[in-house]
Amino acid sequence: MKIHLDLDAFFVAAHRSVDSSLLNKPCVVVKRNDKEIFSEKAKIYNLNKGAFTSEIIVSEKKPDKSYFLENGRIRGIIVTASYEARKFGIKTGMTLKEALSIYPDLEVILPDYKLYHLLSYKLKLFLKRKIPVVEQYSIDEFFGDLEGWVEKNDMEKFLKNLQKDIYEKFRLPISIGAAKSKWIAKLATNYAKPYGIKIVRNIDEFIENIPIEKFPGIGKKIEKRLKEKGIITLGDVKKSKEYFYSWGKNGVVLYNRVCGRDNEEVKEKETRKSIGISRRFDPIYDRSEAVRRVEILCRYLAFLITKNRLNPTLYYLKIKYKYSKSQKAHVRVERIFNEFLLKEIMVMLFYRADSEDDYIISLSLSVARFKKVSNLFDYKVDKKLESLNKAIYKLRSKFGLSAIVTGGEKI
Repeated sequence: MKIHLDLDAFFVAAHRSVDSSLLNKPCVVVKRNDKEIFSEKAKIYNLNKGAFTSEIIVSEKKPDKSYFLENGRIRGIIVTASYEARKFGIKTGMTLKEALSIYPDLEVILPDYKLYHLLSYKLKLFLKRKIPVVEQYSIDEFFGDLEGWVEKNDMEKFLKNLQKDIYEKFRLPISIGAAKSKWIAKLATNYAKPYGIKIVRNIDEFIENIPIEKFPGIGKKIEKRLKEKGIITLGDVKKSKEYFYSWGKNGVVLYNRVCGRDNEEVKEKETRKSIGISRRFDPIYDRSEAVRRVEILCRYLAFLITKNRLNPTLYYLKIKYKYSKSQKAHVRVERIFNEFLLKEIMVMLFYRADSEDDYIISLSLSVARFKKVSNLFDYKVDKKLESLNKAIYKLRSKFGLSAIVTGGEKI
């Protein structure tokens, strides 16, 4: 059998594991709109200031609520809500202002991604000692393969002991789904939460009345498309083989996953395919300010790329506008990576993509197609810039991400 393990309200649970005063209280982890990273007045930030990607943000655990006040407005979005908070209708994606209007005594916590990554890493090492094959699916989700390792009749006992051991060692509640199929196991976890276990022995019976939107991989567009065809439940999906096969490869994969016939293996290590960052902010019209923000985002992205020792060859930028429109651009460049090249490319992509006469509310930058390259025409220049890039990375790692900035960020 394959299993799927999903930590319950992980970010909140992580803070509770080091601060027992948060136990049994309505708590939320809140991400603030960190406008200060775009401030022209800012000189040096520590790694806990202005960062917004999981590998570089480290924040205090219990800030004063005044931290979320800006010009008399409460700013912040809920990243994770505890189950105690959810009972009041507070949920992920809700604004802090709305949540506090529902429950004024809410415990508000800033994200501490250093803590999350540390716990996730330790849990993965622990699981590898308990399970033959472990695949980390996300920071708080894992797949495991117990085929030939645990007998069918011992499955429930094994999973209960595993769940108990994880809580006793890490103080992290976890829910576990088990099934013959990897994706049915993931689906089952939703019906085990919180802190439960769901073993699916009869897949057809289990999926019969489950709404299609509950299945991993069926987003809003596919949901709408299926419902227009009268396909409402996963049981309906099972009866619609010809329709799904008419979609081609993607339809075949989805159909087989829903029916538990995917035969997909649990993979121990997945190669990273892309890395990126995005930032949403109050509407701006000034394009020189937008370009300045692109360059600032490049600084953060360059830090992550260098940290992970990656060499991208595909660069991508997306702009979101105030009135629901968006534009994007991409380019392939086979050069040795450095921050200066990244900024040059992303600024070029910004001008290429920016075709709307509208206020900008979001910028997204990402890179992909990682591989070693050797461009004969630019090799000497690129090698010098690569060395400089590594030196800058070391300084920022020690003194903060804004210890060194380029001129374009000061415009």
